[in-house]
Amino acid sequence: MTARLDIEDHLLDEALAWQQSLESDDADWDGYVQWLEADPRHREAFDSVALVNAVVEEHAPAVGDLLAAQPTVDIPRTSRPRRWVAGGAIAAALALVVAIPVLWQADPVTTYRSDPGKSRDFALANGTNVTLSPSSAMVVTGKDAAKIELASGEAYFDVRHDPARTLTVTVNGYQVTDIGTRFIVNAGGGGFHVGVSEGTVSVVAPQSGQAVQIGAGQQMFGDDGGATVAPITPDDVGSWRSGRLSYSDAPLPLVAADIARYSGKAVIVDPSLEKSHFSGILVIGDGTRLLTDLATVMAIRISPEKGGYRLSAARAH
Repeated sequence: MTARLDIEDHLLDEALAWQQSLESDDADWDGYVQWLEADPRHREAFDSVALVNAVVEEHAPAVGDLLAAQPTVDIPRTSRPRRWVAGGAIAAALALVVAIPVLWQADPVTTYRSDPGKSRDFALANGTNVTLSPSSAMVVTGKDAAKIELASGEAYFDVRHDPARTLTVTVNGYQVTDIGTRFIVNAGGGGFHVGVSEGTVSVVAPQSGQAVQIGAGQQMFGDDGGATVAPITPDDVGSWRSGRLSYSDAPLPLVAADIARYSGKAVIVDPSLEKSHFSGILVIGDGTRLLTDLATVMAIRISPEKGGYRLSAARAH
């Protein structure tokens, strides 16, 4: 990749803001993907900011000397150079970076999206087969899919066994690492869900930082309060690929998020039900009956709200 010197300052400012925000555990990947796809110039700006950071990190002393005469640019030599003052400073840095005889290739970033009502199958460069459930998004960085972020929805992974290569997927701050297995990850409701049908994955929760092994027939649910491990029937992992949503003690906010994706309508869970769980099977169909079927099974109320629906506890008679 070569540095672009004609990118407008305000686009560089936006790209810098997104790059810094994506480093946090609660990054807004949906917002980033929408911004990236809104204008081809956004990707050029983001790649240019990444170019500056990568070159500066690799050649900090030399670049620091070159930038010493630039009062608006702050390049700390002992930390990651992530904090630039303004787009004008980035543009000046780009001009200096071009003058450095460095051969560097930015890691490519690819965004995969699935349309409402349709899943999407594709293969990554490392041989991993992925199926995105409807209305989902995944961001892959690196030629060999070195970094994968499930931005929204759910994905099924079929990973070819290779001890020399590991696959890592990040979902709302949780990291799932695998060398060869079949599993799903779900980012619904702002939480985390992984289910394993074959093999074993290692999961690191942001709260503890400790790795937990999840094997075939096991699942993990996570939210701000922590993570729990529970059994799951292997055949139910990724059951949406065959037209049904199968749950075993799943948090209701996650179920509601799934239904919202399939129905195209927002589903809000009342605080009185946020700690509720659901076990059962919902037939997807065209998505229009999912909410009423759930309410019938759980004996809860549905009421219209802000272009969608609210789930709340049934009134006592």
